[in-house]
Amino acid sequence: MDGFLLDARFGFLGARPADDDLSLEVQGWRQARSAGTTTLWIRGDLQVRDLAGGWVVGELFERGTGRPAAIAPDALQSPDLGIQGQCERLARGFWGRYVAVFPADRAVFRDPSGHLDALVWHSPTAWIVGSDLPDDLPASALPRTLEIDWATIADMLGDENAMGGRLALRGLEALRPGALRTFTNTPIDRVVWDPSAFAVDPHPSYEASRRAVLAAVDESLMAESASGEVLLAEISGGLDSAIVASTLVKLGAGERTRFVHYHIDDPGGDERRFAHAVAERIGVPLMKIVKPELRIDEAALRDMPVGARASNNALDRHYDQSQVDLVRALGARRILTGQGGDMVFYESPSEKIGTEVWGRWARRPGADPAWRQMEDAARWNRGSTWSLIGEAVRETFRRPRRDLGQHPWLDRPVAPAKRRQISNLIHLQPLFNGASRRGREAQLVHPLLNQPVLEATLAAPVIDLARGGRGRSLARDAFEDRIPELVRARRSKGDLTAYYGRMVLRSLPTLRPFLLEGRLAAQGVLDVKGLEEGLDPDRMIHAGNYPRLYEIIAIEAFVRYWEGRAASALASGARGGEPRRSASQGKTSP
Repeated sequence: MDGFLLDARFGFLGARPADDDLSLEVQGWRQARSAGTTTLWIRGDLQVRDLAGGWVVGELFERGTGRPAAIAPDALQSPDLGIQGQCERLARGFWGRYVAVFPADRAVFRDPSGHLDALVWHSPTAWIVGSDLPDDLPASALPRTLEIDWATIADMLGDENAMGGRLALRGLEALRPGALRTFTNTPIDRVVWDPSAFAVDPHPSYEASRRAVLAAVDESLMAESASGEVLLAEISGGLDSAIVASTLVKLGAGERTRFVHYHIDDPGGDERRFAHAVAERIGVPLMKIVKPELRIDEAALRDMPVGARASNNALDRHYDQSQVDLVRALGARRILTGQGGDMVFYESPSEKIGTEVWGRWARRPGADPAWRQMEDAARWNRGSTWSLIGEAVRETFRRPRRDLGQHPWLDRPVAPAKRRQISNLIHLQPLFNGASRRGREAQLVHPLLNQPVLEATLAAPVIDLARGGRGRSLARDAFEDRIPELVRARRSKGDLTAYYGRMVLRSLPTLRPFLLEGRLAAQGVLDVKGLEEGLDPDRMIHAGNYPRLYEIIAIEAFVRYWEGRAASALASGARGGEPRRSASQGKTSP
């Protein structure tokens, strides 16, 4: 698994034991760069590029071309800009999956897409930034404190939008995407990339929005296919995966991309005819894999990959392992998905959209006459035109309010529907990259969440994205000549609720004790009575909230794993650095 560790040993933290370097090398790490008291360790195939006063770790592409950046890009060799200017130039002229490191200034910048994590912790001897917290680190490189933050866990259980927020671990912190962190006695964060900056400077017309989104997706997929390696991409039958697949073929990467479709033997969730239509339209063979009827057993829960954030990315064990088997058999090193399309192209109705027609956020000229836009928006929200106009008027006179602890991306006033899009980005961006087997086996990439696509869609008013009162309407229009009409015109997705519902019902003998007698219940943060009622088979068949249940399962697995890691680390330290248990051994059994 690729990863990096930035070990910044500052004078006031003392010296690090000399034998730690050897310990890291034994675990497969290598020193990629060193300057003063800062050492950069790399494991895997991560690239390192030089810039003035520092390094860029990870993948970096030139803006507007999709080409990989040079090893030492000329545009990043201007020390007179200072680190803030360097990061601004980096965010404007390049994009990718990276962190920028400035050892002399003791600073780190994380790229806006959030694909590559940047976790921060304070060890006994250093500030350390890493893409993960590996379980094979020497004791002196572990966090001084590592324990569950139960208040955050309670927030996650009380609000399903809180899972992508702050980490639920004390002693470990995540640098926000687009933020510059300067490490001092009191670390300072500065916002370099802000999505609201694009929202308040919209494209001048609908046609401009359309062209920008089309160009951004092309650039994103051009970069992802630039290496010439074998790719694996899923064609689910939905709009977003069809856009990714058809763009790959249009850009000439179709012959070295293997396309796969997963289906179930259930009329309500069988997407094969849509996937076949996409494959036929773009002229590619399609591997078809039937999803078996599943059961979640103790082994699946015990071995579920867990990262620094609770995530249910690996709960569908068959899908996760199948993708691992495919990349191994095909020799693929990159898995491309259509995830994030619902968010960036804007799928869900919003009653706040009227402010972009009549309110202070209205752009002139509009894509259509104002009266038609309001009619379409009202139809989309299943309400009246007057209710949307009333909301627009109220919003015009509503004073902006900043909530305590609010995310910096929400500081600037933007159109309410656009604010919702930014809020979804805050909460969902970390979850798309949650721990999984496939993500540890190959580079798991979500092209629709790359920086060029984010910026193009953020600058498109929601009234453009949902033109005609239809979710993802602009995307349907922009890629009309690439995808079949059957997929472009469809208004619903295949429903897998029954399939996953059967999986849960089969798994109740394992899930009931796992949850009702688990760590969340023991700590009093779980509504045990409510969950017990929700796990009643008859009730689940008629009103089961399966997505929320999967989140609760993921949170319970997260807590058990990290409590095991923390206990293992403490035991290792007490024994003077004896070998610690592996991640799987450190978990508490369900």
